[in-house]
Amino acid sequence: MKKLIALSMAFCALHASAKLGTSDSKVKYAGDLAFSNFCEAVVKDDVNLLKRSVRSKVGQVANSPQGVLKKLIAADGMTCNGSDLVSFSEKRKASEVSEYLSDAK
Repeated sequence: MKKLIALSMAFCALHASAKLGTSDSKVKYAGDLAFSNFCEAVVKDDVNLLKRSVRSKVGQVANSPQGVLKKLIAADGMTCNGSDLVSFSEKRKASEVSEYLSDAK
């Protein structure tokens, strides 16, 4: 089960082409769509969406929101566009999400 979850998170990738300054960016997801909200939260720099996504995975990934978050930001956790969640948030300049993830470490 643990390997299945890790594999699902590893295959979750985001291919985004966004115009700077516009909110209606075109986003294409590949991989496990059940985890696409995490990548979307980074693209939108939306901490509330990230928190809701974490809470929705309690019981599937870990027994607590903190456990889910730790597994997601682990080095072998989920990826967005080939990068781990923390690196992806830094690349996208998602300051709010990046700060939240840094505090979670």
